[in-house]
Amino acid sequence: MKDTISVPRRERGDGGVPDARVEDRGRSGVALILVIGMLALMVVLGVTFSIYMRTERVAAGSFKSSVVARQLISVALNRALDAINSDLGNKPYPTWNVLESLGITLIPDVTNINSMAWIPRAALGSNQTPTPRWIDVPGVDGRVGYLVVNCSGLLDANISGSNGVTRSIGTNVNEIQISVCPDVANVAPLVAGRPYETIQELGVTGLVSGALNQPVSNFVCYSYFPAGYPGGTNISFVDLSGDENALMGRHANIVNGFIACGFTNKGQAEFIFTNLLDYVDADCIPRDLGSACTESVPMFNEVQVKGECWFNATGTFEIKKGRVSIEWFYPFVGPSPINTYKIECTVNFQATPAAFPVPANVNTFIDAGFGPNMTFSCPSVNFALPSFDCRAFTGQVVTLTAKVNLKMHESRDAGQVVDAVPYPAPTFDLNLPITIPLIPITVTNTVVVDAECVDPRFNWDVSPGAKQWSVKNGYFGTLGLMNSNTLTVLTRDTEGHSDMYVADRPLVSATELTYLLRGQTFSSPDERWNTIRLFDWLSPNGNSHSLDRVLDYFIVGATNATGFVNPNSRMADVLTAVFEGMPMNRYPGEPAATVRLPLNHADAVNVASFWVNTNLNLSYGNFTRLSDIGHATNVFAYLPGSLTPFQQESFFRYTTGLFNPRQQYFKILLFAQTAKTVPLLPDKSVLADVRAIAEVWRDPLPNAEGIHPCVVRMVHLLNND
Repeated sequence: MKDTISVPRRERGDGGVPDARVEDRGRSGVALILVIGMLALMVVLGVTFSIYMRTERVAAGSFKSSVVARQLISVALNRALDAINSDLGNKPYPTWNVLESLGITLIPDVTNINSMAWIPRAALGSNQTPTPRWIDVPGVDGRVGYLVVNCSGLLDANISGSNGVTRSIGTNVNEIQISVCPDVANVAPLVAGRPYETIQELGVTGLVSGALNQPVSNFVCYSYFPAGYPGGTNISFVDLSGDENALMGRHANIVNGFIACGFTNKGQAEFIFTNLLDYVDADCIPRDLGSACTESVPMFNEVQVKGECWFNATGTFEIKKGRVSIEWFYPFVGPSPINTYKIECTVNFQATPAAFPVPANVNTFIDAGFGPNMTFSCPSVNFALPSFDCRAFTGQVVTLTAKVNLKMHESRDAGQVVDAVPYPAPTFDLNLPITIPLIPITVTNTVVVDAECVDPRFNWDVSPGAKQWSVKNGYFGTLGLMNSNTLTVLTRDTEGHSDMYVADRPLVSATELTYLLRGQTFSSPDERWNTIRLFDWLSPNGNSHSLDRVLDYFIVGATNATGFVNPNSRMADVLTAVFEGMPMNRYPGEPAATVRLPLNHADAVNVASFWVNTNLNLSYGNFTRLSDIGHATNVFAYLPGSLTPFQQESFFRYTTGLFNPRQQYFKILLFAQTAKTVPLLPDKSVLADVRAIAEVWRDPLPNAEGIHPCVVRMVHLLNND
């Protein structure tokens, strides 16, 4: 039997099975691995989440900075608008090409390629690299800047000018000769490509189509010119379109318009209105023979009674070669609608003392042929005194009175009366004093009385108080020549010329009002010669008289609100386009033999250069109202040759229809950054940067509340261009 030690099952402590602590140790190792794995996973997830959250936080911050910067663009725009209003106030036009934001730090790369695609180059002027600066925005980690470019004086690429339209009398903006602008290569594709929404579009399509030969320089793509000028508020213009019947329907409004524009006397305004009716109607019958005649008809200008008295030795007296000479004058620069008139001449004779024999009365019609080149005509009516014994009147002064009445008839004996002297009084009394010599004597004594009219348009009033006729005894007068009294007046307080024009058709432009007589406004009767004036003028005696503001109150037909040129423009190329080919005539339709050549390119450039460099320094200041253009009379020195008054006035007559001062237009480059100050860095740390272009229209005249209306036409972000 072997020696063995047998351990009882109970002594092993597990009843015969393995110890549970051994198994627990195995399971603990697995759990640890699981825990460590879970911890590792959680660490990975935590780090990933942290990285993700940081990325999101950075992205959110970047987005916030971008949003703040975009919102700051509105701040920049409002700062720019405030700067414009602060600088301009009620000024009609900026004195600058660019208006820059003022701060400390320069804004770099302002006029980069993207920006310049939206800016007309000429508008920048001589400074093609302006330097705006950053302005810090309080309470925000950001800054803004702006660059305002004045485009008020440029052409509207969508409206101004057209293809092949000849420069005429300035009634349509299509007459603007845009072909002279250096950025225009071919007008036809430029016009065909309309409309253009932006300068950027115009620049791209224009270069591709051949319309442009360089980046856009003289154009914008929008314009708007409201009606009205005075007092900063709109006014209702009075329409002068239509025939005389249409004008009669607007009688009260037209008269009130004349009063509003400076003819404060209602009688004078009514006088002008009557002249206006005569100007537009197709006939040649004056509406008021007891007033100035604005119909293009010959008018009585001088009357002369002359006789040679023969006294023989036996005391016989007779008048030999007695005649009444009648002169009429045609001061109109255009032909009369009728070439044949008849003069009805009535002369009755009376004598003092009554016993003195008198010639037989005269009552006859005289053919008054009339052609367009006729100025004076002087037919005569003869009369004679029967021979009689005059010894009973020896040594006495006998007064022979010729009572003259003259009527100018249209076409035929019974035709309408177009001129009358006197009117409505029956006769014009001309007295010839005859001294009866001592008899016996043989002598011939010539007696003459001559009556000269100062202004044939005002020949109807022969009373001495009217100062319209000058009667001289023993004066042989100026038959066939300009009256000496008229010449004296024309060298005093008048326009210095006698030219008149009547259209015999409805008005095509309010500038035609310049052909109408103003009537007597000053104390001197000489003023009756003068017509409505579109420009300030000096009379030959040196007196200055202001223009009449008719262009601020009257229009003809519907007016366009776009396409005009601001007369305050300092863009020489734009102004050259306005002046190029402008007529230099005395009246529309003037014959080629007498008309001046249109303004050629060299002269247009000279005038435009004057306009840019000189005209804005006029003592009257900038052009606020359309009529203000008439203050620029120093332009005459830049027009070619010696000009008559009507030719001088043609400059204003044919340009003001293409001008309108009521627009201010701006291209505004806007800059905004979200930026923070970082220690030791020379500039702020930029978190977001936004740039934009805005187009703003501003009314140079305030509204009833004193506010200048502004229209933000466009705001476009440039960063992605």
